[in-house]
Amino acid sequence: MTTSTDALVESTAALADTYSQALGGGLCSVPEPSAGVDLQRMTDAGLLAVADAVFATARRLDALKAQVAGQLQHRFEHDSGIAARTGNRNAAAALTDIGHISMAEAGRLVRVGAAVRPRVSLLGEQLPPEYSEVAAAVGAGDLTVDSALYITANLGQAAPRATTKDLIIAEKQLVEFAVENPVDSVRKLAIRYRDALDVDGVEPREDLLVSRRGLTRFDQPNGMKRYVLDADPVSAAFLDTAIDGMVSAELRKPRFEAKEDPDGCGDSHQTLGDGRTMPQLNFDAFVDIVRHALSCTQGLGALDHTTVVVRITLESLQAGLGEAQLDGIEQPISAFTARKMAAEACIIPMVLGGNSEVLDFGLGKRLFTKAQKLAAIERDGGCATAGCNRPPSYTEGHHIRWFKAHDGPTNMDNLVMLCSACHHRIHREGWDIVVKDDVVYFIPPAIVDPGRTPRRGGRPPIPAPKGSDRPRRER
Repeated sequence: MTTSTDALVESTAALADTYSQALGGGLCSVPEPSAGVDLQRMTDAGLLAVADAVFATARRLDALKAQVAGQLQHRFEHDSGIAARTGNRNAAAALTDIGHISMAEAGRLVRVGAAVRPRVSLLGEQLPPEYSEVAAAVGAGDLTVDSALYITANLGQAAPRATTKDLIIAEKQLVEFAVENPVDSVRKLAIRYRDALDVDGVEPREDLLVSRRGLTRFDQPNGMKRYVLDADPVSAAFLDTAIDGMVSAELRKPRFEAKEDPDGCGDSHQTLGDGRTMPQLNFDAFVDIVRHALSCTQGLGALDHTTVVVRITLESLQAGLGEAQLDGIEQPISAFTARKMAAEACIIPMVLGGNSEVLDFGLGKRLFTKAQKLAAIERDGGCATAGCNRPPSYTEGHHIRWFKAHDGPTNMDNLVMLCSACHHRIHREGWDIVVKDDVVYFIPPAIVDPGRTPRRGGRPPIPAPKGSDRPRRER
């Protein structure tokens, strides 16, 4: 990777120019951090332009930091003298001293820097970086360090059992997706690519995660007790479904005054209608479930209609090979585990590729059926809005074209899953929604994007790398 300081200088100059224009001209240098009053004077368009320029410059700077970290790591590995000179055992420790950053951030920089650093052969020849597509995108300021880390880490896990051709194609497709989408979406897609490339590795990884499950309890000096719970994907699916079902029912009570989640992640500490925060609602739901388990054998109110959805292809279900997905859980499970779960209560196997139910009811029905909602959840992955991570239990099926006002049909092309906050925001701000080739797109209003470029929503795509003739290994 060649990150030119000239590019960083140009990016910084562009930031200063954008800042100046947002203030009406007259500023010729990069603003000081104390210039908060200047930001208050800017129009919305000016502030958004400055934000874009700030992050463009930050990506350039982060690329240079990763390059420095990668070279520093190389010297620590091949020159013991630098350890003695700095008094640090490795590059990450040195970066924490130099940059006053956390060990976690230093570790991320080192890992990305090593992945995109040019290599040298045993004969001294210069070789391209291990991940050349990632290196080019990071160096160009198009790819964030976090996205680069998720791509390289997941491809690295798949590498022992994947072909070189598949890895190259997957890296290219992931980078193309990452430069247009937020890090959370990149993380989810990178995991799915890893498992598509290394189907045989799903079950060993699943077994490893199960072995790491645990519950640790700590008595705190103030009288509270802390519980630290590490759950494997299957256990997490049951816990999340139960807790989300209870919390969702609580949020929909008439006394609740809906307020938007400022960061869109669904775990705001904002106080709700009855004075409880979201973490408190989650805790109360968990305790209610435990109390019920200790005292009652009947159904538990809001949980009577909650289900865990297991998504699996018909081929994998029949053969017991491959992977399956659980709603709300990023890590996959093996097809063997999914087949066992399908026999349990409150489990709905979402068999993909089948056509056993009619999902299109036209104008004959006002409300979407459960089958339609399950199909929409499979497509949208929860709230379909890009960047919103609320799970399926927080969403409702909404007509894209209103049923009464615009004769909107009750079918899959007119159905989108949205949480309450996103639903109200989309209507309030004038966003349009279209479904094309079973993909949801959100079209921003002209005030947000004059070109009204559609933005992909829903579950990240999982196109299998093309060109692979690698046979599946039988167990």
